[in-house]
Amino acid sequence: MPAPAKSDIQAFWKSLYDSLYEDVDAGLTRADLMAALDDLEDMFRYREHLAVVEMPLAELAGKKVLEIGPGAGGHSALFAKHGARMTSVDLTNARARATEAKFRLMGAEGCHALQGDAENLPFADDSFDIVYSNGVLHHTADTEKAFAEVYRVLKPGGKAVILLYCKSSWHYWINMVLPVGILQGKLFKDRNWLGKATEWGGKNRQTVANPFTRCYTADGIRRLFQGFESLTMRKGEFYWYLVPKLGRLYRKYQIKRYGTHPGGVLVYGEPWPIQSPLELALGKIMGFAWHISARKPTR
Repeated sequence: MPAPAKSDIQAFWKSLYDSLYEDVDAGLTRADLMAALDDLEDMFRYREHLAVVEMPLAELAGKKVLEIGPGAGGHSALFAKHGARMTSVDLTNARARATEAKFRLMGAEGCHALQGDAENLPFADDSFDIVYSNGVLHHTADTEKAFAEVYRVLKPGGKAVILLYCKSSWHYWINMVLPVGILQGKLFKDRNWLGKATEWGGKNRQTVANPFTRCYTADGIRRLFQGFESLTMRKGEFYWYLVPKLGRLYRKYQIKRYGTHPGGVLVYGEPWPIQSPLELALGKIMGFAWHISARKPTR
């Protein structure tokens, strides 16, 4: 079976954009966007998310920040709201356009979004104070090459803030490998079984497959960040509702018991089901996300 092409990656993420974000973005006003950004920041603070813990929001004013893979632009717009001079790059044109539209709604001068490839970034060496990427680089065709590009475009002393999926997690082994990989036999039939089993959501029926998804151990993270210094890693993101079959019942209970948070609208296309205190605690031990920061050495 031939390896997926970049066009396959674009097709999947464009289709997912249409499913998750198209309706939200279609009627978005400036007032709606600014209120949604306040909600988004509040949700991230509750979750202790990468976007508010590893990213120093209070220190972003005037910083040159690159986001690789902005989705529909929620994270980039949040950073722009705090004064960052944002550049956002996405392989999928629809996502770049959605991010650019949010910058224009905000009146965010000096911020722009463009279509581009994480493995061949169209920027000079030593261009950015911070490179941020939330759950994107493990979906690239060549993740190692993308990390080399992150290193290249960072200024000496600049900071990489990256979220990658965690292999040493409940979700990988119990929710994915056991029921999908082993019991359904997909682990033995398809090199990209994990990609095809992850990422879909929203209103539309899935018609195209996700070409790549990778997960990493702590040692794998250290290998990716060779050449960086001051590496920090922490786990997060645990959800009972992702447990196959039984999770659907829990989700109903979860929403009834804890409610939903409007901060999810910009980044998930709908309000986010609020995690329980137990889930937040378990995330630190067996969560599916590595929240990572590291610095490029000064010369």
